[in-house]
Formats: sequence, structure tokens, C-alpha cells
Amino acid sequence: MPEITALYKVDEEKLVTNDILIPSEYARLFDTDWREAAIHGGRGSLKSHTVARVLLTRSMQKKGLCGCFREYQNSIADSSHALLSGLIDQYKLPNFKVTNDSIVNTKTGYSFIFKGLRNNIQSVKSIEGMTEAWVEEAQTISEISLEVLTPTVRLPGSQIFYTYNRLKDKDPIHNRLVVEGRPNTLVINVNYDTAIKYGWLSDVLYNEMESDRDNRPEIYKHKWLGMPSNLKGQIYKNFQKIDAVPNDAKYLGNGLDYGYTNDPTAVIGVYKWNNAYILDEQEYRTGMKNKEIANSIRTHKTEGLKPVNDDGTFEGITKNVTVSESAEPKSNDDLIDYGITLVPATKGKDSVNNGIQLLQSLEVYYTASSHNIEEEVLNYVWRVDKEDKSLNVPIDAYNHALDAARYKITDIENFSPIEHGGIR
Repeated sequence: MPEITALYKVDEEKLVTNDILIPSEYARLFDTDWREAAIHGGRGSLKSHTVARVLLTRSMQKKGLCGCFREYQNSIADSSHALLSGLIDQYKLPNFKVTNDSIVNTKTGYSFIFKGLRNNIQSVKSIEGMTEAWVEEAQTISEISLEVLTPTVRLPGSQIFYTYNRLKDKDPIHNRLVVEGRPNTLVINVNYDTAIKYGWLSDVLYNEMESDRDNRPEIYKHKWLGMPSNLKGQIYKNFQKIDAVPNDAKYLGNGLDYGYTNDPTAVIGVYKWNNAYILDEQEYRTGMKNKEIANSIRTHKTEGLKPVNDDGTFEGITKNVTVSESAEPKSNDDLIDYGITLVPATKGKDSVNNGIQLLQSLEVYYTASSHNIEEEVLNYVWRVDKEDKSLNVPIDAYNHALDAARYKITDIENFSPIEHGGIR
């Protein structure tokens, strides 16, 4: 049996006996001789789960404050709050008070707070007493945010954890800590083989990994080995990044693509700005039940919108606010029952390829906070044959947010698919 480090044994007050297990590859995270830790690799490598366990262990041993950050955090659902609170429940850890926006160990006084960096620069600067900081999805963090965060975590012995899957060759965090290198930096590069080693990779993920490795080698390198995206045959070369939705953009509604266990549910806000479309990521996460999706759509705040009408629609906006995938009629009925104005996307022969061609012909932007859209834009590619020639068939991966956007925009454009020799 491979070595697993049992770094904390819970038996206080004889409530429960349980070991928090940490793979030995991560044991250095408990050492104090480093200042910043770059923990990077592909999917299934246990990065976030392990850092969460390490920080919960520390919180049971001392007083402290951990700032849990992302570059953008539109809601607490975007943060590591759910992961930490889920582990507290899983291990039945005593003495934790979990609220909607904080977690506190009432015995030691150790606290976790959750913030986005880009839109909270001044409030982040004012945080005092951080003993630890954890930046998730650190591949999206900007140089500006890094320069604000690092001097804010300034107590003697304080440490910063960065967990990330590389996105581009020049991600600021990877360039800072790994390429250039900083004094007292710990680098841990792990992939799914660590989870396999300890029997912690589910059969579903293992089968997905094998399929990608055998059939989509370039996607496999990025998705499972954590290498930067350098794929050929990018489908949406016309998409561009914009800092934020301009104040004079008109909100047109949402596109919705369902997911649950392994694939994320994607809710994408669509705006019209002059003659261009703007995409803004509202939700992109697994495990969302239909009621949660409806609540998210209902409570989503967009600047400049007039009050919601009695029938649940926005004044001056088409009544068909949300356009969803049509393959989930029961979920669509559930959302309608929860009060969401929704229509299924029009599908037919060649609707995917025709819809792609429509979006390729338009001017489309996505907001800087929509990092999952950006990852999909970089990795949604055409399938190629053995001679590396495009088959005009998109690989069915990295397309959840993009499919949601396609549903909505093709509906706005009153687009009807035209049959030709492509795919359905």
C-alpha cells in the first residue's frame, strides 16, 4: 500500500475517531521553511482537496486567519467555502461554526474568509493578521493582484498556497514561482497518477482520462497532465476578452447547459453591445440541482437592469429569457415550475456545426472574470484525422459554456440550421 500520511487524528471529546489522510507527495505543505507554494497539475490530482485538508488541520492546532481567494468571486458559491465545509461534515470535525460567508474554529479562534481579488483590491489590502492565504484557480490571477496580495500576507512565518492548472505558457503565477523562481518557494507538480496510486480516482474519472488519452491526446495533455493549452484547430478564433460588461450593453438573457456529477452546469449571460455580443459567466460548477439553477438565474444581478416584472421577465427584454439545451425536458419543466421563463434550444440535423458557423461570423467578447469560458475557447477544437487534417467535427469537450452561449445567440438571431454533410 502506498504511503499516506495521517497528519491529524480527531478524537477530542471522544466525539469521533477519524484520520485526515494526506498523500505523502503533499506532506511538505506542513513544513514552515517556505513562503509561497506553487501546487500545479492536471485534473484528478487532489490539489484543492489536499490543501483544504492541510488548512483545516492547521485551524485545529492554532489561532490564525486564512484568506481564501480567487481572482474573481461573484458569489460564495465560486469560492472554496463549499469544499471546506463539506470536509468538516465528512470528517465530523468538532468546534467549527460554518456561516454563509465564513468558517471559524470556535476552540482555536482560527477563521477562514472568502474574497475575490480583482474587484476587492482595497478591502484585501486592509486585511490584517493573515497567517495563511489560499488562491484557487491561480492560473487566472493577474500580476496586479499578485502585487497586492503578497505584501498583505506579511506576518512572520505566513504562507501562501496557490493551486492551479496551467492555462497559457505565460500565466503570471507560474512565471513568477516556477519559471523565474522566488526565494523560499515550494513547487509541487502532481497529476492524476497520485490519485490512482492511493485508489482515490473514481472509475468515472479514470474512464474519462483513458478516453482522452487514447482519442484526444492534445486535450489529455492539458486536462490531465496540466500542460498549458497549445491546441491547433481552435474553433472560436474570433472570440476576444473584454475587462467587464460595459454600462451601455443590453442584457438579453441566458444560455443554459446542464451538467451534474462530472460535467458542470453552465449559465452564461448574453449581452448586446453595439453590433457585438458579450458573454458573462454566471454559473459553471458541478452538483447543481435544478432548484439551485433556478435560484441562480432568478437572483443574478446585472447592472442597469430595470425591476423584474410580475411574470418574472425583465422590462424591455424578450420573454424567452433563458434558452436551454433541449435534451433535458424534465429539468426544463422543473425550471419552468420554479418560475423561470425558459425555452429549449432548437436542434436538428447539423445544428451544432451550423450554430458554430453563425457564432464564428459574429463579433463576440467574453468578460475577464469568465475564466472557464476562456479555457473552453482555448481548448474547443476540431477533430483531426491521422494525417492531422481537420474533419470539420468538433471534439466533444470544453464546450459547456460555449454550448450555452450558442443556444442563446442562435435563438436571438432566429437561426434555423441548414442540413449539410456535418454532424447533428
